[in-house]
Amino acid sequence: MRKLILADINRILRKKTVILLYLIILLYILINMGVKHILYPESEVGISELIGKLNIFSIVTSIVVFFAVYADDFKSACYVIAIGRGISRTKVIVAKLLDVTIVLGVMYAILVLLGSLEFLALGMVFDHTLAGVWFGSAFISFYKTVGYIALASMVLYITNNIPLSLISLVTLLVMVPNSTLLLALNETIRKSHIDRLHYAGLADNALTDFLFGSAGMAVLKLVLGFAIYFGGVLLVTTALFEKKEIDF
Repeated sequence: MRKLILADINRILRKKTVILLYLIILLYILINMGVKHILYPESEVGISELIGKLNIFSIVTSIVVFFAVYADDFKSACYVIAIGRGISRTKVIVAKLLDVTIVLGVMYAILVLLGSLEFLALGMVFDHTLAGVWFGSAFISFYKTVGYIALASMVLYITNNIPLSLISLVTLLVMVPNSTLLLALNETIRKSHIDRLHYAGLADNALTDFLFGSAGMAVLKLVLGFAIYFGGVLLVTTALFEKKEIDF
């Protein structure tokens, strides 16, 4: 499986469109913060600007990574070749999820590093509180984005339909962040706090716990969300994908 992951990452890094689109969204965020600093030099505004752009960063990078990891592979039927050479379907599914995690992790790490360096270079005060908000928000954005791609990949494995799986991904990226507001419109749902129980809701609540000093509770919620939702995706995808006939 390690060779499969390395081969996938090597293939992804060779794609010029992946690098180009990533550089565009990265430069957009960094330039935008620089312009914002000229107008509003307060440190809080700088961090708020970076955090506010995490959503669009998530959308762009998730679509780019989804195409690079899944769509291209399904178009060329490389996963069929891997299975034909004796790699189990479960290992293929896990390897692709690890591909997503590694590539997205690098993308987010570069954003966090460059965003922090620019923040300091502009002379803003990067104290403990602002650093915690920035690092915590970036990690939660990464955590949720990996989850959205995992759910969309389940649709792809089951249907073998790239457009449908892409629509599923975009729907998750757009609708889930706004689900709290939609659920809050119903008083019964609002009182039961169902919005805190789905994958993104647990992640957002974990961030709140972390910022208020409850690191242990934050970790527990993240682990719980990972175990339930990633475990569920893996089990469902594996169960249905194993039954699917593949032409070699």
